[in-house]
Amino acid sequence: MDNPAEIQRWQEYQERTAGGAPRPLLQEALQYVQGKGSALDLGAGALNDASFLLAQRFGEVVAVDITPPFKKIDAGSGQFSYHQMPFSAYEFPAEQFDLISAQYSLPFDRQDFQKVWVAIYSSLKKGGIFVGQLFSTRDDWFGRPGMIFHSEAEVQSLVGKFEIVKTEEREYTEKEKRAKHWHFFDLILRKSLT
Repeated sequence: MDNPAEIQRWQEYQERTAGGAPRPLLQEALQYVQGKGSALDLGAGALNDASFLLAQRFGEVVAVDITPPFKKIDAGSGQFSYHQMPFSAYEFPAEQFDLISAQYSLPFDRQDFQKVWVAIYSSLKKGGIFVGQLFSTRDDWFGRPGMIFHSEAEVQSLVGKFEIVKTEEREYTEKEKRAKHWHFFDLILRKSLT
């Protein structure tokens, strides 16, 4: 990313969220994961989720984010690698990951979304789990340049190749930290074993 203001904005986000709990949807998805060989964290932010996955004894956790690594983390007996780049620049290995997590991150790359979505599917092992969100049309950020939003019909089309574990449309207004109306789909999807 060549935009210093954008990098600074994301680094400020990392500072605000450092030390937070792992995302609830990621925690929920773990019950469906069949193996703990490799996990991919797209939009790793302050590395809260990457640290959680290592603590859950994944053998390898790979983090991808457009900002420099926020902190060093203890990989324990596992392996940890960090790739500072847009998702579209990451070379997704074929059928590598038991789990791919993209917590609130995919909507921020409109230009390369379709390429990344196809790569996510290809990079999951058979039976592997994708967990993340897609933003929808009544979100306050709808229309923001560079972001992508999906209708319910578009989401249903995107998840068509997967076995659906969970698709839940969520809509609410956040008032405590900031005044923002959220509208998104929580997704837990499994790549077919066949």
